Amino acid sequence: MRKRKLAIAVNTIAPYRLPIYAALGEHYETLLLHGGSEANRSWELKIPDHLQARKVWTWQIRLKKRTGVAGVTDTRHFHVNLGLIWELPRFRPDVIISNELGLRTLLSMVYARVARVPHWVWWGGTMHSERNITGMKKRLRSLMASMMKHWISYGETSTEYLEFIGVPRSRILQIQNCVPHENFLKEPASGRSWFVGDPRPVLLTVGQLVARKGLDRLIDACGRLVQEGFEFTLALVGNGPDKEKLRAQAEAVQIPSFQLLGNQSQDTLNELYRAADVFIFPTLEDVWGLVANEAVWTGTPVLCSRYAGCASEIIPPGNVFDPNDPDSFDAALRKIFTQTLEPSRIEKLLTWQQVTDIILKEIGGTSSYAAREKSRAVAQL
Repeated sequence: MRKRKLAIAVNTIAPYRLPIYAALGEHYETLLLHGGSEANRSWELKIPDHLQARKVWTWQIRLKKRTGVAGVTDTRHFHVNLGLIWELPRFRPDVIISNELGLRTLLSMVYARVARVPHWVWWGGTMHSERNITGMKKRLRSLMASMMKHWISYGETSTEYLEFIGVPRSRILQIQNCVPHENFLKEPASGRSWFVGDPRPVLLTVGQLVARKGLDRLIDACGRLVQEGFEFTLALVGNGPDKEKLRAQAEAVQIPSFQLLGNQSQDTLNELYRAADVFIFPTLEDVWGLVANEAVWTGTPVLCSRYAGCASEIIPPGNVFDPNDPDSFDAALRKIFTQTLEPSRIEKLLTWQQVTDIILKEIGGTSSYAAREKSRAVAQL
């Protein structure tokens, strides 16, 4: 019996999605159609042998994106994926999943209608992240909302946006954006000790060093802590164009223990999360924020910006703050020193196995991943 075919059309192949793609590939002959890497990503990929990955002809246009915050812009890439026009008929999928609401999804939709195969749109935008889109894009999305029958949303905040543009709730398969959690449940193997001799508590954040991540707000807030007499270490993990600017800002507000640690592997991140006393995610705009998932899996307390899509779903309400409001930010940080932070709650998270099960059941496959995960969780108790 012929194995059914699944085409997944994405802009770039994200490593945190590979476990899900690999699991889908056990049930479908799966082809990842992607547009190549982006200049602002330093991801390392190892595609499983049973998956096919093909770079389609794509013209990447780098654009500036408004964030709605004065003086803060972001970079985005518009992908003109014309290669899908011949790659989809060549592969002849039985099911298509496309990422985002752009030309990639429009071309996938046209093929799906002509070939009469199901087409799912995997979407992550939120009311906050999409608040500044143009009127033309709003009208196009409303039209697509009326035409597309199958949607996959990152979580509660993405579902909220889809309903806002007119997608009936009955058409939305709500999952949860997830990470390869095994990397963050295991005890570190290297034996390396971080932050030995540094002032405690250690405040850690992870992400690109760009304006959208709100790191300047974090450093300013830490400067106010210094003025109040608190001692601590602030560690930033990641790289980006604002690196030297942030270093100079930390010196200007006289943070005595400030570290820039560059990009790190997931194994090292596991060590860093566990070595820190709190993880802080001060983003001004993120459709989700997977670094928060990573920190929660390690059991590290998390302070999270209200502008992260994950905040309302996986972070205790008392640990959510507004990075644009100094009073809100300062009150959140003081909880570190008064030991009133709410602990991370792993039970709020879905594993990639559970997410895979949810998707497979809807698109027509069968799976035992969730049952295995439940048995594994029981065994660990």
